[in-house]
Amino acid sequence: MTKDMTASLGGPLIRDKWWLFGSYRRYDLRQRILSVTDQAGNPVVDVNHQTNTDLRSDFQVNLKNKFSFIWLYNEQNRFFRRDTTYSFVTEQASWKQIEPAYILQGLWTTQVTSNLFLDFRVGWNKIVFPLSYQPGVTTSTLNVQDIANSTEAGAAPYEFANPAWVLKWSASGSWYKGNFGGSHNFQFGLESGKSYNSYIYNVNQGINVILNGGKPDQVLAYDTPTTQKNYFGATSFYLQDTWKLKPRLTLNLGMRYDHFNTYYPAQKSNPNETFPQLFPIQSYTASGNLVHWNNVSPRLGVALDPTGKGNSVLRFNYGIYYIMQGTGLAETANPVGLAGKYYTWTDTNGDGIPQINEWLPNGANTVPVNAFGGSSTHINTKMSRPYSAQLSAGYEKQILGDLRVGVTYYYRTKKNLIGIENTAVQPSDYVPITALGGQAIINPVTNQPMTLYSFQPTDPAKFGAFNFVVTNIPKLDDNAYHGLEFTAVKRLSHKWQILGGFTIQRQKGVYGRGFSDQATSDNFTDPNNDINRNNNYLNLDATYVFKVDSTYELPWNIGTSVNFQHYTGFPLQPTDTFAIPDGNSPMPDIINEAVILQPAGALRLPSVNMLNLRLSREVVLNDRWHLMPTVDFFNVTDAQTVIGKVTTIGSSYLFPFRTINPFVTRFGLRFTF
Repeated sequence: MTKDMTASLGGPLIRDKWWLFGSYRRYDLRQRILSVTDQAGNPVVDVNHQTNTDLRSDFQVNLKNKFSFIWLYNEQNRFFRRDTTYSFVTEQASWKQIEPAYILQGLWTTQVTSNLFLDFRVGWNKIVFPLSYQPGVTTSTLNVQDIANSTEAGAAPYEFANPAWVLKWSASGSWYKGNFGGSHNFQFGLESGKSYNSYIYNVNQGINVILNGGKPDQVLAYDTPTTQKNYFGATSFYLQDTWKLKPRLTLNLGMRYDHFNTYYPAQKSNPNETFPQLFPIQSYTASGNLVHWNNVSPRLGVALDPTGKGNSVLRFNYGIYYIMQGTGLAETANPVGLAGKYYTWTDTNGDGIPQINEWLPNGANTVPVNAFGGSSTHINTKMSRPYSAQLSAGYEKQILGDLRVGVTYYYRTKKNLIGIENTAVQPSDYVPITALGGQAIINPVTNQPMTLYSFQPTDPAKFGAFNFVVTNIPKLDDNAYHGLEFTAVKRLSHKWQILGGFTIQRQKGVYGRGFSDQATSDNFTDPNNDINRNNNYLNLDATYVFKVDSTYELPWNIGTSVNFQHYTGFPLQPTDTFAIPDGNSPMPDIINEAVILQPAGALRLPSVNMLNLRLSREVVLNDRWHLMPTVDFFNVTDAQTVIGKVTTIGSSYLFPFRTINPFVTRFGLRFTF
């Protein structure tokens, strides 16, 4: 169920001089989570509400100068947030998010001459993003994860607060120049800013409990409590010229310069760490610039009227776009950031509770089976900045009066993508194996034999050795997007209009584990992670996408709107976790390896069809007062199409955990004067 309420008010305080505007919106969502039930077997709910308040003041100094001040306040509250890798998260193991944020912005616009316009802005954004334990969680409540059943219970994996701020200023302008080898419309701008991100982490008893099919498996120990601080600075400049060389030919020529640097300041470990024997309390000097990027990217566009009649156009565009970075790189390498070590857990007393002697039998000398973050991760300061190269070519023509149809081809590839390598070991330290526990290894999806890899270095010092380096991974450059889009647009006339599009697309390449095209959750030294890495459909690829939006005015000024969309179901990537013993002597460690069983795309979710309707009617009183009631019908057919399935092998494999929202009716009322 959703509730959406909006109110706004605005008008002049001084006629033709000073205006004020304000608005308030509250949006409530109560959504059933079909995959998770309470103790009575009933589906739990995901309760959210969001409020937005904004105020704007515009003051016209004279005909050429205007000052504006804007204040935006947002509070986003998600009471049962489930964002971990597990599909079935109990209400108690979810996070509680009560998040306030605000933005202040000042703006000055000035028309210097009849053909020169300037815009100056300064803005400040302050936010605190928290993920808290649920009220019923105590300090003795542990987080319990089951990698085979994709479940999470007990407490959330951690709680944290993320206070952050951004300060930016910008100057931009436009200048028109005619009769100079054609006409020119120059646009230019400069933007600079600094950002701060801090993370404050805490984990109950400093550990997460990891099961595999209900059986004790591992303990993940954290360096908490911990607080890290990170900064980044960014400056950009752009220049663009829309050059109408001839009546039928227009060139769009541009370039953009981007500077980026990120670092962390001098910091110290928290003296109250739960496990100082695993994560020594130290002081760390400031990092200096972890990366210091200066990049120039071109923009090129051509528009040609092939007939000179103004009813058709050929377009071509090419550009390079560098990735927008935040403090993510500094966070990854921050030595007092969230760090963890995985240890094998042998539940000797069978109570299902990890005593410290069961997972740290040799104390601090116990060899971890894996690690992440903290002082074990570094940045290759010489790595190149990731970018996307994009190209498009299209043709558009006006037919049947006010109907325009078009077709456009898109190509995109991403280069210099980054990931993580463990430089303390080499891929040659892993040896191929075809059996575990005397049984042949069989892929449970394809039923074909599999080859896995056991870590068996000749140098014993490599056991438990981790030196993770974030760097460019050349194999990730093997990716490409191809799309062909057909469009039809009819402007509003004869009481109706329509906007429609049909896209055939494909995005395939080498898969990297991580977020936003940054494979910082991967390990490219481990050959187990390379299994079925190639030839994946990437980024929720949907082969066919069809959308149409149309409005029609019925008699008695009743407005109608129809929106329909169809898209191919997203690709699924099945995985399984194998417990692989290493070559450590006298007692091998068990390494859990999450292996891709089949490239994403061989299995897909069902295709989605969604139909939405709107009815409205405007009532005018005394030519000044306007009243418009609206009724929206979302998902008219009440389709319950599955849009999420468990992809980890286990008792819940391919079990649905998310569907599209059910049929919802929304009533609205708009009043203007």
